[in-house]
Amino acid sequence: MAEGLVVGIYPSSDPKTLEDALAAQSIDLSKCKVITVNPPDGDAESTQLEFVDVIAEVGNSEASDEMMQGVGVFDETGTSVPGITSGHSASGLGTFTHHEAASRQYLAGYSLPDDEIENFGDAVAEGRAVVLYTDGVTDAQAVAAAFKAAGLKNVRVY
Repeated sequence: MAEGLVVGIYPSSDPKTLEDALAAQSIDLSKCKVITVNPPDGDAESTQLEFVDVIAEVGNSEASDEMMQGVGVFDETGTSVPGITSGHSASGLGTFTHHEAASRQYLAGYSLPDDEIENFGDAVAEGRAVVLYTDGVTDAQAVAAAFKAAGLKNVRVY
C-alpha cells in the first residue's frame, strides 16, 4: 500500500464548492486529485484542483445504439452472427459492454484494496467526488482529519 495516501468522498461534485471546502481546512490543493464524472467546465485554470478524466461507459448511453443506426454493423441492415443475433434484429452495443466496474480503470493507479475501489467507484457513479491526497505525507492522520472537517465522508488512510 502507498504510504500516506488519503482518500475521501465529497457529497457533491461541484468543483468550486469542493475547492472552497478543502481550502478552508488549509489543505494543499496541488496535492489533491479529484475523480468525478462532472469535471469543471471550460477553463482548467478556474480551479487549483487536478481532475482525473472519467469517461462514462459507452454501453450505458442510449445514444450509443443510435450512433450505429444504419451502418450495417449492429442493426437490422447488417449480417446475422450465430450466437449473437436471433434473426429478428441484431444486438446493439450494450450487448458487448464489459461489465467489470469502470472504477477499476480510473482508480487502478492507486494502491487501494479491491473492495474500497468498488465503494469509491460507486460514489463517483452516483455523482459524488472522490478526493485523493496523493503526495506521500508525513502526517496522513492530520490530512485525514482535515478531509473530515472539510465534509468528506469515508475518509481512509493507506
